[in-house]
Amino acid sequence: MAATLSAPGTVVPESERVISSPIDSRILRVLVQPGAAVMAGTPLLELDTTGPALAAARLRKELRLKEAAAERAALALEGTLSSLESRVEVAGLTLSTWGASLERNRKLFAEGLVSEELLRQSELDEARTRVEVARLKDEMRLARRSADVERGSLEIELATARSEAAQAERELALSAARSEADGVVTFVATEEGSAVRKGDVLARVADLTAFRVDALVPDVHAARVAPGQEALVRIDDARLPGTIRRVAPEVREGQVAVSVSLSERAHALLRPSLRVDVEIVTGRKERALRLPRGSFGAAEGGVSVWVLKGDEAVRTAVRLGVSNADRYEVLSGLADGDEVVLSEMTDYAHLTRVGVKGRKGETR
Repeated sequence: MAATLSAPGTVVPESERVISSPIDSRILRVLVQPGAAVMAGTPLLELDTTGPALAAARLRKELRLKEAAAERAALALEGTLSSLESRVEVAGLTLSTWGASLERNRKLFAEGLVSEELLRQSELDEARTRVEVARLKDEMRLARRSADVERGSLEIELATARSEAAQAERELALSAARSEADGVVTFVATEEGSAVRKGDVLARVADLTAFRVDALVPDVHAARVAPGQEALVRIDDARLPGTIRRVAPEVREGQVAVSVSLSERAHALLRPSLRVDVEIVTGRKERALRLPRGSFGAAEGGVSVWVLKGDEAVRTAVRLGVSNADRYEVLSGLADGDEVVLSEMTDYAHLTRVGVKGRKGETR
């Protein structure tokens, strides 16, 4: 026997897409009405895009200007580095020349053919040129590092400008408020001319080929409900099996929201917003003596039921266990095969036995 917990539920589309306003604007024209079937890409509303169009054009222009400025800066950096490279190369040649001259003057000085003063001048010229070459190489190294930093800064500025321009283009494209998937429009803002803020809901498009059930369980029973438990959804005489998919972590107004995933998500009886009864299986017993639900009186430690014995109905104290929407588990007081009166018997609450006339075998 299954022990169940009953809760009211509502059928909702398993998937519903929300179309929000990507910009601050106003509604120029409503193109569809609730209940309309739409395809992916179908425009739902027309928004005033004057502002976004101007913003996109401005950002496109700013991007072109930044690209041109970046190109000019890159050319300038390239020219600076090229000039420094030339100066380093010239200084290197000059150093080679002064080095050769110094070597020659040293040999001539050793032979007494040049004065010591001329030798010292050659040494000074060679040393001064060597220092100049080292300075130019340091300047070249710093210029390369500065160029790398400048290129990185320009790339960041360009990436930011491109991102802003792309975002403006994207918002301009989204301002058509198109459906993102095939489905049925369940809501659409219908006041033409009304202002909308960025993020306001413009429409909802639901996939009506699959449904789930959202139920509300009193918080006193919240500890008995967990994801993965079996559930049964009652729609008229139909019983649709399902599974608890999600239990909300918070309590709102004394109730906990529970989401039920159905085995037959596209059953013909399922309709959006349909009110249903949900039975959540909280436990099972392999063997149990069961009693159909009925109108029973109170008794110490349990309930009072009327059991048919011959041509009499005898009031009997019974202890009940787990229950579901249809039956109770009988713990004591009844035996297998006992016939019990399920109808109202409050008029006989002061009696212990009641005669039964014209009883038939199927009387309850």
